[in-house]
Amino acid sequence: MANAFAHRFQLIVDRLAKGNKKQFAEMTGKSASHIYKICRGTSRPSMTYLESLYDEFRVDLNWLLTGDQNDSGQISDTTESKEIVFAPMFDVQASAGMGSVVQGEEVSEYFAFNKTFLSRQLGVSGESLAFVTISGDSMLPTFQDGDQVLVDLSRRSVQCEAVYLIQTEDGLMAKRVKQVQHELKITSDNLEYPCWNMDLKKVEENPVVGKVIWCARAV
Repeated sequence: MANAFAHRFQLIVDRLAKGNKKQFAEMTGKSASHIYKICRGTSRPSMTYLESLYDEFRVDLNWLLTGDQNDSGQISDTTESKEIVFAPMFDVQASAGMGSVVQGEEVSEYFAFNKTFLSRQLGVSGESLAFVTISGDSMLPTFQDGDQVLVDLSRRSVQCEAVYLIQTEDGLMAKRVKQVQHELKITSDNLEYPCWNMDLKKVEENPVVGKVIWCARAV
């Protein structure tokens, strides 16, 4: 019975986090070691945790606990889990000032988005998204210090003038970028900060990390 439950639980992990147990743990507020133990059949989750899976993701608890349903029913029909994607929040800051050194790329949490919203409102698929936190005031009034911005990591080519994350010698920056021939013209929305050009011929790798497409801000 324990192995059967573990198998069904693994199917939930596969469905919601593409089999990534660490990601699933972060999504659901548990330690990765606990999720590994459940999937191995050496531990069982509490009912409170199972109820949270139902509340957040409409996991069919009857099927999960008893197996009384086929695998296609592991997520209740009332949910739109198939239409949900998760964007990681990276534990880095993108300077909106003169640059800050990236301290790491650990994922601190995940944010859920509906694919329809992403497609209709932002024009993205949701497959290569990530959040980073803005630091500094050089992009005022567009972005404030502490804003969390959603970045499309697949947009590394500057097709038109927009705000991008760029990697510089001073660290990761959020700046308005426009490509002019073989140079990137990099400016700040706060006119008190200088602008400069980056010669792409002198850069070994593409400095553009992704395009900023959305901002989350507390009010």
